[in-house]
Parts: sequence; structure tokens; C-alpha cells
Amino acid sequence: MIRGVIIEGLSTAGKTSLFSAIKGIHSQAHNVGKSIFAISEHYSQVLHSYQGSLRSMDKSEHIQLLNRHVDYLELQSNWIDSLGHTKPSNGIFFLLERFHLNHRAAFSNSSDIEVLEKRLLRLNARCVLLTLSQDTVEPRFIESRSNAWKSYVMENHSTVTEACQKFLEDQHQLRMCAKQSLVPTIEINTDEADWNSYAKQILMEFNVATYGN
Repeated sequence: MIRGVIIEGLSTAGKTSLFSAIKGIHSQAHNVGKSIFAISEHYSQVLHSYQGSLRSMDKSEHIQLLNRHVDYLELQSNWIDSLGHTKPSNGIFFLLERFHLNHRAAFSNSSDIEVLEKRLLRLNARCVLLTLSQDTVEPRFIESRSNAWKSYVMENHSTVTEACQKFLEDQHQLRMCAKQSLVPTIEINTDEADWNSYAKQILMEFNVATYGN
């Protein structure tokens, strides 16, 4: 009676666009849980804007944040079970952005994340990792946003090539984290930016549309 999708990926890979597309398609689907819990990266990522300044959470702070979100999902799942509902339309669909893989990438050797991933598995969570091809990194990561974003990206890099290489290295790290994770993960290349197509693929692949029936 509960199932969900976790969207992971680096900035500009398309997480927020896909997040919106999945919500839109899910709302129009038949025979799905009418209740949707969507938690965007603003409430789950390691790096936050705190009182106007960027601040990174430490390992303990971040795992506590993630656990609080999972606590709530478990409470809702237990409530549905206690009511004895069996129709898919009474189920719950959740959507999370920048969650467990974000933690794995930021903090090495975090045993706590495996405990959290086991809880996510019991909630029928599945993960999708969004990636970019090498040729798409510069136009998407460097050039697709404002001048302020480009200045931010280039702040710690002397050349565009260096910034793009760092993106590819970080993306590879996320791939390795996905392999280590207990949560089943698929990878989708988003070079074409076809968000509705990706959303339909994910919902079909993870069998969200019928809650496994």
C-alpha cells in the first residue's frame, strides 16, 4: 500500500524537472494511490541555505534529517495498514529528491545509511540516478542557467574543462554509491531533457502505476 521513487543526480541533471513531471503524470493516472508525499531536495540535501548563507550539514545532522522523513512515511504506512485498506487507490505514493545517495557521496563509511536504506526497502522505495553524457555537461551544467550560476560553478575552477571534468568525476562517484546502495537503482541519461518520457519510463519500470497489482 506504499511505494515510492527517489530521484538522485547532480545539479542540472534534471532532478527537479523530473520531480515535477512524475507528480503531474501520477495525478492523472488511474488505479494509483491518491495520496502523494513529495519531499524536494530543499528539505533533504546536505548543503542548505541557512539564514542567507550556504551551510553543509555534518554526517549526524544529515542522517537525522533523512530518518525524520522516513519516520513520517512509516507512520503513514502503518496508519493505512491499521485501517485495513487494500485498494491501490487508497495507497500512498512518495517522491524523494537527493536523499540516500546524496548522503553516501558526501560521507564515506556511514553505516547508518544502510539501516536507513533497509527502511526504504520496506517502504518499496526505488531509485533513479539521472546522468549527463560528457558532451552535454558544458551546455547543461555551465551554460544553461544564469550568469550568477556560471560564476558560482566556475568559482573553484580555472577553466570550463576543469569544471566539466569535476562534474564527471562526481557523477562517477554517484554511480559507485548507487552500486553500494541496498535500494534498487536504474540510471537514466537526460541529455534529451524529455521529462515526461522519463517519468513514464520510471513509473512503468518500477510498476508504480498499479502498486504491483
